Amino acid sequence: MYDYTGPHDYSKEAYVNEWASVANSKRPFRPEFFDAFVSELAVRHNPKVLDVGSGPGFLAERVLNLCDVASYHLFDFSPHMLELSRARLRDFGERAVFHQGSFLDEGWWQSLPAPFDAIVSMQAIHEVRDSARIPRLYGELKLLLREGGIILIADEVNDSDRKEKHLLSLSEHETALLRAGFEQIRPVHAAGDLVLFAATSCGSDGV
Repeated sequence: MYDYTGPHDYSKEAYVNEWASVANSKRPFRPEFFDAFVSELAVRHNPKVLDVGSGPGFLAERVLNLCDVASYHLFDFSPHMLELSRARLRDFGERAVFHQGSFLDEGWWQSLPAPFDAIVSMQAIHEVRDSARIPRLYGELKLLLREGGIILIADEVNDSDRKEKHLLSLSEHETALLRAGFEQIRPVHAAGDLVLFAATSCGSDGV
């Protein structure tokens, strides 16, 4: 089992509630990314979506409101984040499905109901807190996608002005995705300190 060593204490309800209350005001451009995710998913017919590191369900709410998805699966290690999501998404009934687990754990992906048509992640991949493990995580995500499925990642990246050990540059993300079996890698949207990029799963279906 991998231990989370990041700066956030998502195990505490008060901290999670405070995080959720300021996330979209601290980064007021986050709704732009929600809309960019929606634009990418709206062109896909009735997809089954997995949200990795789903947090309090802000992205899920936008997608479920605006896209005709078959089901939207929220995966997060914090029970308090999932509790907020359940409250936010209660009107969507069985279309919203909740899974508690950590993508830092060995074999974390094996219990999920793959394959998925799309995997999304909003500001969560860097929580691996070890840039060397991100390529492995992309390989695990590839196992969960159908052939031709799309992965959409919005996260902080290193650039010419930013060099942090737990982050990858956009080109390093691209290399990791290529090695994991993705293709058609492209930037989708950038604002503030976040970049959204997409890639398509090639080869055989996942698990």
